[in-house]
Amino acid sequence: MKPSRFAAILLAAGKSSRMGKLKGLLPWQGKSLIQYQVEQLLEAGFDQIIVVLGYRSPLLEQEIKGYPVTIVKNPHFEVGKSSSIRVGVTSIQSNIKGIMITAVDQPVPSMTLIQMMEAMNKQDGDIIIPVYQEKRGHPVLFNSRLIDDLLQVNEKTQGLKKVIHNYYDRITYLEVKDPSVLLNLNRPEDYNSFINSAEGGSI
Repeated sequence: MKPSRFAAILLAAGKSSRMGKLKGLLPWQGKSLIQYQVEQLLEAGFDQIIVVLGYRSPLLEQEIKGYPVTIVKNPHFEVGKSSSIRVGVTSIQSNIKGIMITAVDQPVPSMTLIQMMEAMNKQDGDIIIPVYQEKRGHPVLFNSRLIDDLLQVNEKTQGLKKVIHNYYDRITYLEVKDPSVLLNLNRPEDYNSFINSAEGGSI
């Protein structure tokens, strides 16, 4: 039996208004945040990695030049994250089992991403959500059976929340030992707090 194929959509099209600077360019473990994210997805073994860019896309495109990823542009990024999800999903290959949707401001290491793919292979659920100390985290892995639902997400119905709600009885909550699944680097204080608490005071 052929191994399952997985795709990842990395959302990096927003204006980073609350952060005050482009999140994808923030330093993270010796590289930029967007580089870190792409490298973790590659290490995890995703067969297709789609990076959705929008605001100041040339700067971020330069950061990931040379990585084996598909870059797509969202000309309507100001409408909201849902528009970037739809743009990314339209680029998914037809022979994909699962679609992971992650955001550039939610860095998660490859080990956890692999666990999520393994869980979908074992259980064939519709949605895999990581949980750390009883708190739901991210990213979220969707079975490709839900691709039509993903293509219809919009801001009025709270984006992915509606899809998750509609399939609540088909969700696998995966317990992980990785606190990074709870990270949300929305504001400078979020980022600085993590930097200051990291070992040695830096990452």
